[in-house]
Amino acid sequence: MTIAPLTGTLEEYSSHLQRLEWQNTVLSVALITVGVIAFVLFLLYRKNRKARSLLLQKNEEIDRHHRENDEIMQILEQKKNEIEQQTLELNETTVELQWQTENALRLYDEVEQQKQEITDSIIYAKRIQTALLPEVSLVNEILNDYFVLFKPRDIVSGDFYWLSAKHGKTIVVVADCTGHGVPGAFMSILGVSFLNEIIKNYDLPVDEVLNMLRDQVIRSLKQNSAVRDGMDMALCAIDWENSRIEYAGANISLFLLREPQNESEELTEIPADRMPIGLYENNLNPFTRHVVPIMQGDALYMFSDGYCDQFGGKELKKFKKKNLKKLLLDIYALNMTEQKQILETTIEKWKGDLPQVDDILMMGIKI
Repeated sequence: MTIAPLTGTLEEYSSHLQRLEWQNTVLSVALITVGVIAFVLFLLYRKNRKARSLLLQKNEEIDRHHRENDEIMQILEQKKNEIEQQTLELNETTVELQWQTENALRLYDEVEQQKQEITDSIIYAKRIQTALLPEVSLVNEILNDYFVLFKPRDIVSGDFYWLSAKHGKTIVVVADCTGHGVPGAFMSILGVSFLNEIIKNYDLPVDEVLNMLRDQVIRSLKQNSAVRDGMDMALCAIDWENSRIEYAGANISLFLLREPQNESEELTEIPADRMPIGLYENNLNPFTRHVVPIMQGDALYMFSDGYCDQFGGKELKKFKKKNLKKLLLDIYALNMTEQKQILETTIEKWKGDLPQVDDILMMGIKI
């Protein structure tokens, strides 16, 4: 700007200075305004730059989320395909299982039908076996005070008892055949048939009865060293007139209880020969005949091994013969009906929930 030379009056000069001051003021205001605007623009620039940086970060995060979502979608698609494949396989397996179930049910029905037919046959066999046992009326006619504790493990039994009267003697047999169930029942029928034949047709002492019975069993079963089927047996002939018993045993001993004369005479065990009715290690030694005097009030007990071999009790052990001896000594004075009840209750309590391991047969006779 060119300053005019100082000419003219003082008033004009003063006016000129005022104009210059106003121009300076306007110029200063303009400069300040421009600075403020520049500063504001600078702040806006920085803010905009920061916003752009944040926007870029957000865009990067969004892109990353998109990539992650794409990966998740791929995984989900893969899982979907796997599930569809597994569903298809499961459907195929379900169809197979349905077929197997239907087939199993059909076979089950067939087995149940066969089982029922077999059971019906065994029940009929039980009626035949029962018919071969002594009738209660016959036993009551021959014996006054007695009991028979007979508990087959299965429907039919390999144990049997037999009774007859001949020449003033009462002949009592307790037997335990090889096995139980159907095989044992067949052996018991064989034993009963042979006893009927021998006792009816021959007048033999008890030991000879067992010898002949053994010969017939070996011959009938065609026994050799590989076949050991047979039976254990106690045979007791009570001679009422001469107050004595004749006893022979094949692995089944006889207990005699008498009013005690002293502690050692309370219970007498008459031992059996340790061999069965049948082939045994090629041992065909004759059986032993025992003759024992009896008195009124004596009690005789014969039993198979099912009672003593029953597992139970707190320690799940066998009942054993020593416990049976003690029990018989405790109940000896009772009548035979009461003794039977106690013997049956005792073995059931001993057995508990365990299965019965063998046929149980015990016979007691009060003289």
